[in-house]
Amino acid sequence: MKNIEYKVDMHIHTNESDGTWDIDELLKHLIDRNIKVFSITDHDTINNSIRMMDIIPNDIYYTVGVEISTTYKGKEYHITAYDFDYKNFKLNELLEFNQFQRKKYNYKIVQYIKTINKIENIEDYYSYEYDNKRGGWDSLNYLLDKRIIKNLDEYFKLVELSKEKLLFKSPKEVIKTIKNAGGYSFLAHPSAYENGEKLSLKLLEEWRDYGIDGIECFSPYLRNLEDSGSYLDFCRDNNMLVSAGSDCHGEFNNRTLGIPSVNFNEVRLDFITI
Repeated sequence: MKNIEYKVDMHIHTNESDGTWDIDELLKHLIDRNIKVFSITDHDTINNSIRMMDIIPNDIYYTVGVEISTTYKGKEYHITAYDFDYKNFKLNELLEFNQFQRKKYNYKIVQYIKTINKIENIEDYYSYEYDNKRGGWDSLNYLLDKRIIKNLDEYFKLVELSKEKLLFKSPKEVIKTIKNAGGYSFLAHPSAYENGEKLSLKLLEEWRDYGIDGIECFSPYLRNLEDSGSYLDFCRDNNMLVSAGSDCHGEFNNRTLGIPSVNFNEVRLDFITI
C-alpha cells in the first residue's frame, strides 16, 4: 500500500457544533500537523462539513461526515457517518430532529436552574446568542455568562441533578438512514460510554447486528493499547471497517488534533482511495 505514513483523523468538531475552530482554522492546524486524511464530524449538523469540500488542497483526502446521536438502552451513544449523500432528505430530517431535541433539552436545563432559585428570570434566554468560536452550546454558555456556573464540571453537576434526559432515535433507525443515504456508519469512541472501560463483546455484537459498518478503534478515550487491539480483532473477525479520531473540539477541550496518532495503513476506510 502506498502513502502508509499518511496521518488520519476522522473525528473532528468545528464551531458549527461545539468546537472553536472554523474551517479555515481547522485546515491550517491539519496542515501544520501533517494530517492528510480527515473528516469533520460535527454533532447533528453537516454545514461546515459541506463547506470544507470547497477549500481542500489536492494533497489532502477529505470525506464529508457527521456525528449523529442515538439512544441505546437509555444512554446517549454516537454514530459517526461518512461519505453519504448530504442532500438526502431522510438524513437531513434526522439531523433536524436531533437539533430540535437538543434545543428542547437546553431550554429544560435553563428552566431547571430557575426552579432551584439560582436565577430569577430567564426571558432573555429566548433571544440569547453567543460567539460560536467559544465552543460549547446554548445553555452552557448562557449559564457561564450569567455567572451561575464557573466551568463545565459545575454545568454537568447541575445537569445530573436536573435528571433531564436527551432522547434520540434508535441505533437501528439511525444506521438504516445512513445506509439509505449511501453512507457508512461507525460506532464512535466505544470506550467513552463506560468511563474508559472496554465495551463488552455482547454489546459489540449487538451493534454489529444493528448493521454498523465499523468501529472507531482508535480514540483518546482508550485506557490502554490492548483495548484498541480488541476492537481491531472484532472488526477483522466480522469484516468491519476501522476508523481513528481525536474528537478534537479546538480549544474547547483538551483533546489534541491527530491524537492518537494513526496512519492510513492502520485503519480500514474502504470509501477512501489513496
